[in-house]
Parts: sequence; structure tokens; C-alpha cells
Amino acid sequence: MRRLYSIPSGLILGIALALLLPQGAPTVAWIGQIFLSLLKLLMLPLILVSIYASLAGGRDLRHIGGRALLYYLITSCIAAALGTGIGLTLSQNVPVGLLDLEAVAPDGAAFSLERLIANLIPTNLFASLAEGNILHIVVVAMLAALASRRLQADQRDTLLGGARALDALLMQLLAGILTLAPIGIAALVYTSLAAMDWAEILQLHAFVWAVALAAGLHALVVLPLLYHLLTGRAPWRLALACREPLLTALSTASSSATYPVSKRALERFGVPERITSLTLPLGATLNMDGSALYQSILLIFMSQLAGVDLTPWQALFIVLLTMASSAGTAGIPGGGIAMMAFMLDLLGLPQTYLALYLIVDRFFDYPITAVNVWGDLVVAAGLSRTVATRHDLGSRNGRLE
Repeated sequence: MRRLYSIPSGLILGIALALLLPQGAPTVAWIGQIFLSLLKLLMLPLILVSIYASLAGGRDLRHIGGRALLYYLITSCIAAALGTGIGLTLSQNVPVGLLDLEAVAPDGAAFSLERLIANLIPTNLFASLAEGNILHIVVVAMLAALASRRLQADQRDTLLGGARALDALLMQLLAGILTLAPIGIAALVYTSLAAMDWAEILQLHAFVWAVALAAGLHALVVLPLLYHLLTGRAPWRLALACREPLLTALSTASSSATYPVSKRALERFGVPERITSLTLPLGATLNMDGSALYQSILLIFMSQLAGVDLTPWQALFIVLLTMASSAGTAGIPGGGIAMMAFMLDLLGLPQTYLALYLIVDRFFDYPITAVNVWGDLVVAAGLSRTVATRHDLGSRNGRLE
């Protein structure tokens, strides 16, 4: 019975209901919202205490954090290049002016250096918690952990013990919430699929194929190959162990809400908490594998529809700029639209093409989020193996000395 009552079964049930009874979706939408809200409720305090406990009590932190950022940069660059190449190839036959798009005013402020700094450096912890600004929470937790290393041993141990106890409590709450996951995911998938305008999406079938191909290659070839190179292990074992966070990301379109589920799945797989607590929050804010390939393809198709020739280097530059400035959209309502408006200005494209972003983003947000989360999981699991090997070599050298 337990095997039938699972997250995959909830996903299948949601798809079936959306196909057979789309008109009933509004009546169960509240169930999915409750489940998503409960996951988000745990996310920020879990990030705060787990990062603090990991940094305050762990070692080799520079190695873990530096390696994580390096791998995130590499995979995002590969994704951007892959999306650019496939987008330029498949957009050639898209006719100019295919869609009759209306003007759309961007929500939120456009990207600026001042906004980037404001979203990197917190000024009010409680405001950051209320806004759900993950990057601020990461910064506060890191500063507090580093400061605690200067405290007396008994004070440091008291704080560390409290953080670990609170972390254990939050994970127990997560275990209880996940018993409702199949129902919540079924409601979320049912509501989202039933509300989509499939006719508008299918007008750009070449775009659909481009995103599907790029996401498939990155998720099924590039990331598994990276995991195998780092660990020497079969990637399918990791995918099977992490099916809950992957399906949760696919169902919720929220990498932030998926964080608690990813943390639990990786630790059950054998990844140490000191790695998951640091790499997963960083990945949720900085790693953009899926977004990089998706936005590169989207910009190329926008250019084609507008009759503007876009060179591969121009497309790649814009996507890399988006990756570098992703922190600038943290905590901004409609931040994705604001960032897209900024990139359209750089390319000289009309703001009317924001309407295209709104049409396709609702559909692709779900699989692209799953690719982003898969990238976080691969990096964390790969780091677990490399850090463990380094630790073993260090221990042997210490014994020899």
C-alpha cells in the first residue's frame, strides 16, 4: 500500500485529472497551496540553522564552498552554450512576426548595481525572513558561524548544540509534511496543467522542441557524466535516491521549496550534512543550469520573431550576464520579468516580447526548475565523494607523519 501512495503516484494522478476533468481544478487548488506553503515554512529556518551548524562545527569549509561554486559555474556555462547552439539551430525556420503580441509592462525594477548590492547585503534579518530572501539568510548564517568561532568553547558548544537540535526538529516536521506529499503534488499538477493555454504554447513547437532537447541533453548526459567523473559511480543510483526532490521540483516549480526534500534525500543517500547544508542553499540562489539554457533559447527565438540577427557570441554574453546577476532578482516581485526586460533592452528588442515570456514561462518553469535542482543534487553528491577522498588522504598522511 505504501508503494502505491507515493510522490510518483501523485504526479500521475494530477496529470490524469487535468486531462479528464480540467474544470474541477479550482476546487482542489487550495490543497496544493497548503502543501507548498508548508514546505516554504520550513525552508528558511532550516537553511539558517543547517548552514550555521555546518560552518560552526565543520572543517574544510573553504574547499567545499570553493569547489561548489566552481562546479556551479562550469555546469551553468555548459548549459548556456548548449542552449545557445540548439536555439540558433532550431529557430532558423521560425517566421518573423508569427505571434501577435501585446505590450507588457515589466513588474518590479530593472537590474542595477545598487539593487544587486542591496540583495547581496542584508539590512534586516526579520525583513529578509518575511520576504523569503534566501541569499540574505545564507549571508547571515555564514557571518554568525564565522563569528561563533571566536567565542569561548562552552558558548560555542551551546550554540552549536542548539542549532543541531533545531535542525533535527525541523527535519522531523519535514518527515510529517512529506506524508501528505502525494496529495499535495496531485493538486498542484492538476491545477497547473488544467490552467495552461496549450494552443499558444504549441504555436511555437520549434521552441518547445529546442528547450526539450537542450534540457534533456543537459539533464541526461552532461550532469550524469559530471557525476560519474567526480565519483566513478552510476548516476542512475543518485537519480533513483533523489526521485522525491526531483518530482517535487517538477510539481511545484520552486527550487526553494524543494530544498528541505533535497537535503533529506541526499543525506539518506550518504552525503554528509556539512556538504548539503552549504551547497544546496548556494545552489538554490546561484546555480542556474536549467534557467541558463532556457533563457538563451528564449532570447534567440525572440530575436528571430523580431527579425533581428543575433550572433552566438551575443546570445552567450547575455545569458552569462543573466547568470552573474541572478542575485539581483532575489526578493523582487516579478523579478524574472524585470530581468527579461533588462536583457531585451540590451539586445534592442521591443518590450512587447515580454508577452512571449509570460506565455511560455508558465509551462517551462516546472521542468526547468527540475533541471536546476538536479544540478544542485549532482554537485552536492559529487562533492561528497571528492571531499571524502581528500579527507582520507589527509588522514593517511597524518598517520604516516
